[in-house]
Amino acid sequence: MTLLADDGSPRTKESDAHPRSALDRVLNPSTIAIVGLSDKSPVAPFIRPTLDSGARVHFVHPTAATVFGASTYPSISEVPGPIDAVLSVMSAERTVALAEECAPLGCGGLIIYAAGFSELGADGEGLQRRLTAAAQHGGMAVVGPNSLGYISVSRSLNLTASANYHPPAGGVSIVSHSGAMIGGVAITAARRTGVGISRLISAGNEAVTDIADYLDFLAEDPDTTAVGLIVEGIRRPAAFFRAARRCLDAGKPIVAVKLARNSRTQQMAASHTGALAGNSWAYDVAFRHAGIQLAHDLEELVDRLSVVDQLDPAKWNSVERLGVVAGTGGFASLAYDIAEAEGLTLPPLDALADWVASTIPGITVPNPLDTTGFGASFWTEIVDRYVGSPDLDAVVFVNMWGEGDDSPVYRRLIDDVASAARRFGKPVAIAAGAGPVGSYAQEVIGTDGSVALGHGLRGTLRGLQTMGAFVRDRARPRPQAEPVAAMPCPSGPVTRTSDGRRFLPFTQAMDLLAQFGIPTAPHCVVGADERATPDFDGPYAVKLADVPHRTELGAVALNVARADLDRAVADMRALATRHGLPEAVAVQPMASARGELLVGVEGGSELGPMVVLGIGGILVEVLERVGGRPAPLTSADAEALIEEFRDLRIMHGYRGSEPWHLAQLTELLVGFGRLAAACHDWLESLDVNPLLVTADGLLAVDALFIVRDGVDDVRG
Repeated sequence: MTLLADDGSPRTKESDAHPRSALDRVLNPSTIAIVGLSDKSPVAPFIRPTLDSGARVHFVHPTAATVFGASTYPSISEVPGPIDAVLSVMSAERTVALAEECAPLGCGGLIIYAAGFSELGADGEGLQRRLTAAAQHGGMAVVGPNSLGYISVSRSLNLTASANYHPPAGGVSIVSHSGAMIGGVAITAARRTGVGISRLISAGNEAVTDIADYLDFLAEDPDTTAVGLIVEGIRRPAAFFRAARRCLDAGKPIVAVKLARNSRTQQMAASHTGALAGNSWAYDVAFRHAGIQLAHDLEELVDRLSVVDQLDPAKWNSVERLGVVAGTGGFASLAYDIAEAEGLTLPPLDALADWVASTIPGITVPNPLDTTGFGASFWTEIVDRYVGSPDLDAVVFVNMWGEGDDSPVYRRLIDDVASAARRFGKPVAIAAGAGPVGSYAQEVIGTDGSVALGHGLRGTLRGLQTMGAFVRDRARPRPQAEPVAAMPCPSGPVTRTSDGRRFLPFTQAMDLLAQFGIPTAPHCVVGADERATPDFDGPYAVKLADVPHRTELGAVALNVARADLDRAVADMRALATRHGLPEAVAVQPMASARGELLVGVEGGSELGPMVVLGIGGILVEVLERVGGRPAPLTSADAEALIEEFRDLRIMHGYRGSEPWHLAQLTELLVGFGRLAAACHDWLESLDVNPLLVTADGLLAVDALFIVRDGVDDVRG
């Protein structure tokens, strides 16, 4: 680093445009100004490594003459420019004034620790608006506010309020909304052997620069091989998923942890769809659909990224057939169970059965292989046969080669594995039975990306599963659904649920389904002073038309004969009067069904509308399982969604029964997706429960359209 003395030259506005983006300048700075730091600042030890980064660092302080022995400038405008990154170690009010001073100076942007902005509500929103305006005026990026800054491990750029946990350098870059999480990732990585960190970025409030911008940057960052996200919420879903696609297309897997998964504050008591498809569910669905893989804690996040960080991408494959060679029977058995739980397949390897039985006494199961105490005698041949097997896509070798087992024997065994991995060009991982592999293994395998070192069995297998899923996802065709024009909310009277939610009347709901190609049962709606005169044969189902969850009220009568129709309608009206409900009564022909589906729309997700599918009727509550896709859907999306339910052996046919009209269901899901996209401006949620499975096809007999609060086109 070069510390610049105060030469008295004034700081002037820079007129020439920079060829680099503002965010690139902030995250890859050549010049840095640190404002408000003193030698006594609590964060001074965390920032000090930046002096070894190779960037030119200036210090700005109104009273301290020196910082870290370097002379200071009294204001940012007096620092000779250009300045790529400005780190503020000051309060919110002073930081905003600093941003306004930086705006005309051609700075790349700011890194802001201070809290006291929009997270405080109205009291901080004014400051955040000023900060945003200054950044827009100056074309500046902003990391934060309410951020712990960032760390670039390979460059020793520690523009951070986080302690330096000394993670090893590597290719994994992390972006986190929660600042403390970057320290947790650093600690986790430091405890692993092999995996390394490139960047740790604390996004904070995202007043200006958000997670979509960081992903865009990382897609082109040559130092990043894989990306981890720790997400609270996404402000710009469309931009986020475009940026994620750029990362994935660049060969950089993404794994995400979604925080606040159990919050139910936005779910809808009136809607099965809302209750089952909460906001975290929508993130899971949208992330998987986009090729972003999921983790549930920091350890899993690092494990899932570790293998792709270590292995040469030229060796990656889909890992559809995994081999495991274990030093003991216990590890072999455990490996099989964990592999199955993580979605990995261990083929039986019948071609190796005779050789295994004749080579290792008492062993007849080739995969996973228990080498027993005899394995060391035939180790080189074992390694060659398994790594070289055409029936395996990848191989894991597991033994107790931990940190305290740096023996010549273990080094030789690991060297044989590395040699075979180079020779056959296949993904190979080495795992300790528990915890990290000893650091000596890194010396043995080298740095050419032939072998990955995993963390315990589960961590290693998760890493291979992530690599395989990424390769499979990249190979999957990605046709885009046709755009759908927005549709206004139907005007007219609506009813409210018990908690005040507005929903469309029965007739409008059924007409809207039919408009999108969803078959509906014949119906007529009888007003307060009308007789029921259906033009279809009975027996009939008679129900209060504009009431949700009728069963709980007893507001449904089934198998009503024509002669009893007037009495059934009168009973429904009397029930409505007792409960203060709308008196409109719906009459439909009874339909014989052999199954029921729930199909719905979750329109309140932060990520846009989602189509929801589940087994219907009471089973939707018993199973508490639904699948979904972002709307609109392609036919391929719909088919993949239906396939997720094959394991239940219900809609796909069981005990010789016919499947539930799956081709028609595919078409209907596409229709629901178009409906969801068209009505997104006003539709909070939609339930079609049940969608009946009849002998002739699928049939909707009811629908609950919940209208979003604040929509004025519907008169309540």
